[in-house]
Amino acid sequence: MIIKENIKFILVLAITALIMACERDDICPPGTPTTPKLIIEFFDVEDSEENKSVVDLSYVPDGSTDTISIGTTDSIALPLNTNANTTNFKLIRNTGNTNFENSDEVEFIYQVNDVYINRACSFKAVYSELSAIRTPETPLTNNWIRSIIVEELDVENEQVTHVFILH
Repeated sequence: MIIKENIKFILVLAITALIMACERDDICPPGTPTTPKLIIEFFDVEDSEENKSVVDLSYVPDGSTDTISIGTTDSIALPLNTNANTTNFKLIRNTGNTNFENSDEVEFIYQVNDVYINRACSFKAVYSELSAIRTPETPLTNNWIRSIIVEELDVENEQVTHVFILH
């Protein structure tokens, strides 16, 4: 009788120890904000209050030969390099149209700051002191991008527009 009770006690103790030893899974929830992309909106150079779509927009990230096609749009989200303080993009309008295709190079300069989210999600990068430089072409009329305005110096989320490009 005592042996049966001892076995029951040991069994209950073992099950309790197993349950207590389990850890919850550390999975980053899907809605958790991660490293934000740079949000760019395109505006008409003649009327800077009016959005103006770019026809057949695509881009090539620095150091890549892959052209990423976006299509006709008035805004774009670009990933910045988290391992450097600059990212260069070749922005191409009228992609694939041999008579009207035009590409401009833009360099984004910033400071990278790592922000701790939690144990499951670890860190995300946020960017500060954002600036942008368009590489001028000769003659300047070859540039389809006429002006770049940095609206937000800090890139912390994707809910706001960080850069305006007038064309």
